[in-house]
Amino acid sequence: MKSKTTLLLILAALQILLGACASPARAQDAPVATAVQPLVRTVRLSVRVVGNGGDARIELPLVRSDEHQTLLAEKLLPRGFEVEEVERDGNRLAILTHPALDGARRITYEFTVAVRGTREAVAPAPVTSAEPTPEDAPWVRPTRHLQSTSPLIREKIVRFATPRLAAGETDAIRLAWDLTKTYEHRPNGSKSVLKATRTGHAADRGLDRLFATFLRTSGVPARPVQGVDLRRKGRRFTTWVEVKSGGRWVPMSVPRDHWGELPARYVKLTHGDRPLIARNENVERVTFRWRVTRPTAEASR
Repeated sequence: MKSKTTLLLILAALQILLGACASPARAQDAPVATAVQPLVRTVRLSVRVVGNGGDARIELPLVRSDEHQTLLAEKLLPRGFEVEEVERDGNRLAILTHPALDGARRITYEFTVAVRGTREAVAPAPVTSAEPTPEDAPWVRPTRHLQSTSPLIREKIVRFATPRLAAGETDAIRLAWDLTKTYEHRPNGSKSVLKATRTGHAADRGLDRLFATFLRTSGVPARPVQGVDLRRKGRRFTTWVEVKSGGRWVPMSVPRDHWGELPARYVKLTHGDRPLIARNENVERVTFRWRVTRPTAEASR
Protein backbone atom coordinates (compact mmCIF):
# COMPACT_ATOMS: atom_id res chain seq x y z
CA MET A 1 0.00 0.00 0.00
CA LYS A 2 2.85 2.32 0.87
CA SER A 3 4.63 1.71 -2.44
CA LYS A 4 1.39 2.32 -4.38
CA THR A 5 0.89 5.65 -2.62
CA THR A 6 4.46 6.65 -3.36
CA LEU A 7 3.99 5.79 -7.04
CA LEU A 8 0.86 7.91 -7.25
CA LEU A 9 2.68 10.87 -5.70
CA ILE A 10 5.53 10.51 -8.19
CA LEU A 11 3.09 10.36 -11.13
CA ALA A 12 1.25 13.42 -9.85
CA ALA A 13 4.52 15.31 -9.57
CA LEU A 14 5.48 14.32 -13.13
CA GLN A 15 2.14 15.54 -14.44
CA ILE A 16 2.69 18.92 -12.77
CA LEU A 17 6.18 19.19 -14.25
CA LEU A 18 5.03 18.17 -17.73
CA GLY A 19 2.14 20.62 -17.56
CA ALA A 20 4.52 23.42 -16.59
CA CYS A 21 6.80 22.56 -19.54
CA ALA A 22 3.94 22.29 -22.03
CA SER A 23 2.74 25.89 -21.69
CA PRO A 24 4.09 29.09 -20.14
CA ALA A 25 2.85 29.59 -16.61
CA ARG A 26 0.57 32.54 -16.04
CA ALA A 27 1.57 35.03 -13.36
CA GLN A 28 -0.91 33.61 -10.86
CA ASP A 29 0.22 30.02 -11.62
CA ALA A 30 3.97 30.77 -11.44
CA PRO A 31 5.89 28.45 -9.14
CA VAL A 32 7.23 29.99 -5.97
CA ALA A 33 11.03 30.09 -6.04
CA THR A 34 12.93 28.74 -3.09
CA ALA A 35 13.93 31.69 -0.95
CA VAL A 36 17.67 32.18 -0.61
CA GLN A 37 18.68 33.22 2.86
CA PRO A 38 20.45 36.61 2.82
CA LEU A 39 23.88 37.08 4.29
CA VAL A 40 23.42 39.18 7.46
CA ARG A 41 26.42 40.89 8.99
CA THR A 42 27.26 43.80 11.27
CA VAL A 43 29.98 46.08 9.94
CA ARG A 44 31.92 48.58 12.03
CA LEU A 45 33.83 51.29 10.19
CA SER A 46 36.28 53.02 12.51
CA VAL A 47 37.66 56.30 11.12
CA ARG A 48 40.63 58.21 12.56
CA VAL A 49 40.64 61.90 11.62
CA VAL A 50 43.71 64.09 12.19
CA GLY A 51 43.17 67.86 12.06
CA ASN A 52 45.68 70.71 11.67
CA GLY A 53 43.88 73.17 13.95
CA GLY A 54 41.41 74.52 11.40
CA ASP A 55 37.72 73.78 10.98
CA ALA A 56 37.57 70.14 9.87
CA ARG A 57 34.98 68.63 7.55
CA ILE A 58 34.59 65.09 6.25
CA GLU A 59 31.93 63.26 4.25
CA LEU A 60 31.15 59.73 5.38
CA PRO A 61 28.99 57.41 3.21
CA LEU A 62 25.92 55.84 4.80
CA VAL A 63 24.34 52.58 3.66
CA ARG A 64 21.20 52.75 1.52
CA SER A 65 18.72 49.89 1.01
CA ASP A 66 18.10 48.63 -2.55
CA GLU A 67 17.34 45.36 -4.41
CA HIS A 68 20.70 43.95 -3.34
CA GLN A 69 20.91 44.99 0.29
CA THR A 70 18.60 45.91 3.18
CA LEU A 71 19.76 48.14 6.00
CA LEU A 72 18.51 46.65 9.28
CA ALA A 73 20.14 48.96 11.83
CA GLU A 74 22.80 51.64 12.05
CA LYS A 75 24.42 53.99 14.54
CA LEU A 76 26.96 56.75 14.16
CA LEU A 77 29.22 57.81 17.02
CA PRO A 78 30.59 61.24 16.01
CA ARG A 79 32.56 61.91 19.24
CA GLY A 80 32.52 65.71 19.17
CA PHE A 81 31.71 66.20 15.47
CA GLU A 82 28.47 67.85 14.42
CA VAL A 83 26.49 65.69 12.00
CA GLU A 84 24.21 66.55 9.08
CA GLU A 85 22.76 63.89 6.78
CA VAL A 86 22.42 64.85 3.11
CA GLU A 87 21.52 63.29 -0.25
CA ARG A 88 23.86 63.94 -3.17
CA ASP A 89 23.89 62.30 -6.62
CA GLY A 90 21.97 59.36 -5.22
CA ASN A 91 24.37 58.92 -2.32
CA ARG A 92 23.44 59.09 1.34
CA LEU A 93 26.15 61.02 3.20
CA ALA A 94 26.91 62.16 6.73
CA ILE A 95 28.62 65.56 6.77
CA LEU A 96 30.73 65.77 9.93
CA THR A 97 32.27 69.07 11.03
CA HIS A 98 34.50 69.98 13.97
CA PRO A 99 35.68 73.53 14.78
CA ALA A 100 39.43 74.00 15.22
CA LEU A 101 40.27 70.31 15.22
CA ASP A 102 43.84 69.92 16.42
CA GLY A 103 45.08 66.35 16.66
CA ALA A 104 43.24 63.06 16.25
CA ARG A 105 39.61 62.11 16.79
CA ARG A 106 37.88 58.82 16.06
CA ILE A 107 34.45 58.36 14.47
CA THR A 108 32.59 55.04 14.39
CA TYR A 109 29.85 54.04 11.96
CA GLU A 110 28.23 50.66 12.61
CA PHE A 111 25.49 49.07 10.55
CA THR A 112 23.75 45.73 10.18
CA VAL A 113 22.79 44.73 6.66
CA ALA A 114 21.12 41.78 4.91
CA VAL A 115 22.64 41.12 1.47
CA ARG A 116 21.37 38.96 -1.39
CA GLY A 117 23.26 38.07 -4.52
CA THR A 118 21.75 39.73 -7.60
CA ARG A 119 22.01 38.99 -11.30
CA GLU A 120 20.54 41.17 -14.05
CA ALA A 121 20.37 40.98 -17.81
CA VAL A 122 22.72 43.44 -19.52
CA ALA A 123 20.84 45.06 -22.40
CA PRO A 124 23.06 46.12 -25.33
CA ALA A 125 23.80 49.83 -25.61
CA PRO A 126 24.85 51.45 -28.89
CA VAL A 127 27.91 53.63 -29.26
CA THR A 128 26.59 57.19 -29.40
CA SER A 129 27.76 60.78 -29.55
CA ALA A 130 24.29 62.16 -28.79
CA GLU A 131 23.78 64.52 -25.88
CA PRO A 132 22.88 62.58 -22.73
CA THR A 133 19.75 63.35 -20.75
CA PRO A 134 20.17 65.68 -17.76
CA GLU A 135 19.78 62.62 -15.53
CA ASP A 136 22.61 60.73 -17.26
CA ALA A 137 24.92 63.69 -17.96
CA PRO A 138 26.92 63.43 -14.68
CA TRP A 139 27.75 59.80 -15.49
CA VAL A 140 29.07 60.48 -19.00
CA ARG A 141 31.26 63.55 -18.51
CA PRO A 142 35.00 63.24 -17.70
CA THR A 143 36.17 63.44 -14.10
CA ARG A 144 39.48 63.48 -12.26
CA HIS A 145 40.05 59.72 -12.50
CA LEU A 146 37.86 58.97 -15.53
CA GLN A 147 39.47 60.95 -18.36
CA SER A 148 36.94 59.94 -20.98
CA THR A 149 37.75 62.82 -23.39
CA SER A 150 41.51 62.17 -23.40
CA PRO A 151 42.90 61.76 -26.95
CA LEU A 152 44.83 58.74 -25.68
CA ILE A 153 41.62 57.06 -24.56
CA ARG A 154 39.73 57.95 -27.71
CA GLU A 155 42.55 56.59 -29.90
CA LYS A 156 42.60 53.35 -27.92
CA ILE A 157 38.86 52.82 -28.36
CA VAL A 158 38.81 53.74 -32.05
CA ARG A 159 41.68 51.39 -32.86
CA PHE A 160 40.03 48.50 -30.97
CA ALA A 161 36.41 49.06 -31.97
CA THR A 162 36.64 50.08 -35.65
CA PRO A 163 37.09 46.58 -37.14
CA ARG A 164 34.40 45.12 -34.86
CA LEU A 165 31.95 47.91 -35.69
CA ALA A 166 32.66 47.30 -39.39
CA ALA A 167 31.85 43.64 -38.81
CA GLY A 168 28.42 44.58 -37.49
CA GLU A 169 28.95 44.72 -33.71
CA THR A 170 27.06 47.56 -32.07
CA ASP A 171 27.09 46.90 -28.31
CA ALA A 172 29.25 49.54 -26.62
CA ILE A 173 29.15 47.68 -23.29
CA ARG A 174 30.60 44.49 -24.78
CA LEU A 175 33.23 46.47 -26.70
CA ALA A 176 34.33 48.34 -23.56
CA TRP A 177 34.38 45.07 -21.58
CA ASP A 178 36.50 43.23 -24.17
CA LEU A 179 38.87 46.19 -24.52
CA THR A 180 39.40 46.29 -20.75
CA LYS A 181 40.06 42.55 -20.81
CA THR A 182 43.10 43.17 -23.04
CA TYR A 183 44.89 44.78 -20.07
CA GLU A 184 47.00 42.61 -17.81
CA HIS A 185 45.52 42.24 -14.33
CA ARG A 186 48.15 42.83 -11.64
CA PRO A 187 47.40 43.05 -7.89
CA ASN A 188 49.90 45.90 -7.57
CA GLY A 189 49.20 47.40 -10.98
CA SER A 190 48.21 50.94 -11.81
CA LYS A 191 45.02 52.54 -10.52
CA SER A 192 45.37 55.40 -13.01
CA VAL A 193 43.51 55.19 -16.32
CA LEU A 194 46.12 57.07 -18.35
CA LYS A 195 49.07 55.23 -16.81
CA ALA A 196 47.37 51.86 -17.34
CA THR A 197 46.67 52.78 -20.97
CA ARG A 198 50.38 53.43 -21.48
CA THR A 199 51.67 50.38 -19.56
CA GLY A 200 49.00 47.84 -20.46
CA HIS A 201 48.38 46.63 -16.90
CA ALA A 202 46.22 47.67 -13.96
CA ALA A 203 45.04 46.68 -10.48
CA ASP A 204 41.41 45.86 -9.67
CA ARG A 205 40.46 49.49 -9.17
CA GLY A 206 42.40 50.51 -12.28
CA LEU A 207 40.50 47.99 -14.43
CA ASP A 208 37.16 49.17 -13.03
CA ARG A 209 38.14 52.77 -13.82
CA LEU A 210 39.25 51.81 -17.34
CA PHE A 211 35.94 50.07 -18.00
CA ALA A 212 33.91 53.04 -16.74
CA THR A 213 36.07 55.46 -18.76
CA PHE A 214 35.72 53.49 -22.01
CA LEU A 215 31.95 53.39 -21.48
CA ARG A 216 31.72 57.13 -20.91
CA THR A 217 33.82 57.80 -24.00
CA SER A 218 31.34 55.64 -25.96
CA GLY A 219 28.37 57.63 -24.59
CA VAL A 220 27.19 55.01 -22.08
CA PRO A 221 26.52 56.25 -18.51
CA ALA A 222 28.80 54.48 -16.01
CA ARG A 223 29.91 55.15 -12.46
CA PRO A 224 32.47 53.59 -10.11
CA VAL A 225 31.11 52.04 -6.92
CA GLN A 226 32.87 51.70 -3.57
CA GLY A 227 31.90 49.20 -0.95
CA VAL A 228 32.97 46.61 1.58
CA ASP A 229 33.67 42.91 1.04
CA LEU A 230 32.08 40.98 3.90
CA ARG A 231 34.08 37.81 3.31
CA ARG A 232 37.51 39.15 2.47
CA LYS A 233 40.11 39.16 5.22
CA GLY A 234 42.35 42.16 5.75
CA ARG A 235 41.67 44.84 3.15
CA ARG A 236 37.87 44.79 2.88
CA PHE A 237 37.49 47.95 0.79
CA THR A 238 36.41 47.03 -2.75
CA THR A 239 35.14 48.56 -5.99
CA TRP A 240 33.03 47.70 -9.02
CA VAL A 241 31.12 49.59 -11.73
CA GLU A 242 27.45 50.34 -12.36
CA VAL A 243 26.42 50.65 -16.02
CA LYS A 244 23.18 52.20 -17.29
CA SER A 245 21.62 49.36 -19.28
CA GLY A 246 17.98 49.15 -20.28
CA GLY A 247 17.16 52.10 -18.03
CA ARG A 248 18.63 50.40 -14.93
CA TRP A 249 21.95 50.54 -13.13
CA VAL A 250 23.55 47.12 -13.58
CA PRO A 251 26.59 45.97 -11.54
CA MET A 252 29.70 44.84 -13.43
CA SER A 253 33.36 44.21 -12.67
CA VAL A 254 35.97 43.19 -15.23
CA PRO A 255 38.66 41.99 -12.77
CA ARG A 256 36.13 39.72 -11.02
CA ASP A 257 34.25 38.63 -14.18
CA HIS A 258 30.94 39.92 -12.82
CA TRP A 259 28.78 40.57 -15.89
CA GLY A 260 25.50 41.93 -14.52
CA GLU A 261 26.18 40.15 -11.26
CA LEU A 262 26.81 41.22 -7.67
CA PRO A 263 27.44 38.43 -5.13
CA ALA A 264 26.03 38.65 -1.62
CA ARG A 265 29.47 39.29 -0.13
CA TYR A 266 29.52 42.93 -1.32
CA VAL A 267 27.83 45.91 0.37
CA LYS A 268 27.54 49.14 -1.60
CA LEU A 269 28.44 52.35 0.23
CA THR A 270 28.76 55.06 -2.41
CA HIS A 271 29.02 55.64 -6.16
CA GLY A 272 30.73 58.22 -8.36
CA ASP A 273 34.31 59.33 -8.89
CA ARG A 274 34.91 60.32 -5.28
CA PRO A 275 36.97 59.09 -2.33
CA LEU A 276 35.27 56.78 0.12
CA ILE A 277 35.74 59.44 2.82
CA ALA A 278 36.09 62.98 1.48
CA ARG A 279 37.84 65.67 3.56
CA ASN A 280 38.71 69.36 3.43
CA GLU A 281 42.14 70.98 3.61
CA ASN A 282 42.05 71.21 7.41
CA VAL A 283 42.10 67.43 7.75
CA GLU A 284 45.68 66.26 7.40
CA ARG A 285 44.98 62.56 7.35
CA VAL A 286 42.13 60.06 7.39
CA THR A 287 42.66 56.36 8.08
CA PHE A 288 40.03 53.69 8.60
CA ARG A 289 39.58 50.03 9.40
CA TRP A 290 36.74 47.51 9.19
CA ARG A 291 35.33 44.92 11.55
CA VAL A 292 32.72 42.43 10.30
CA THR A 293 30.82 40.19 12.71
CA ARG A 294 27.63 38.17 12.95
CA PRO A 295 24.87 40.41 14.31
CA THR A 296 23.19 40.13 17.66
CA ALA A 297 19.58 38.96 17.65
CA GLU A 298 18.30 42.45 18.42
CA ALA A 299 20.07 44.07 15.45
CA SER A 300 18.93 41.52 12.89
CA ARG A 301 15.21 41.54 13.75
